Amino acid sequence: MTREEELIKSYFAAFNQHDIEGVMACFHEHPVIVDPSGKRLEGRDVVRRHYETGFDLFPDGRCDLRLCTGNGGRGVAESLFRGTRAQFGKVVEALGAEVMEIADGKIKEIRDYHQPSAAKSDEQRVG
Repeated sequence: MTREEELIKSYFAAFNQHDIEGVMACFHEHPVIVDPSGKRLEGRDVVRRHYETGFDLFPDGRCDLRLCTGNGGRGVAESLFRGTRAQFGKVVEALGAEVMEIADGKIKEIRDYHQPSAAKSDEQRVG
């Protein structure tokens, strides 16, 4: 297993435990997330709030890692997100990939391409 793959697996393990400190330990000091809509989230405070908000919205949310590969400072992970939206009690599923740039052994940027599963209605879509 490459260092990139080990990092990706550590990130997913921390995410699935809703371990905000573990998630943030996987990120570079200047992280960027590009969400599925194309919005850029930059900086440690903004990225931390992004995950804290997601954990609050989906208290049982998890991403099941389906594929993980990485080498040379890049990584790709395909996963299925599944969680219950706390406010509405609706189950949300989203399948997609995260393309990662890795620097100094940490995630520098994640480009998230998750899309709601076709089987879910509009009111059940992530958003």
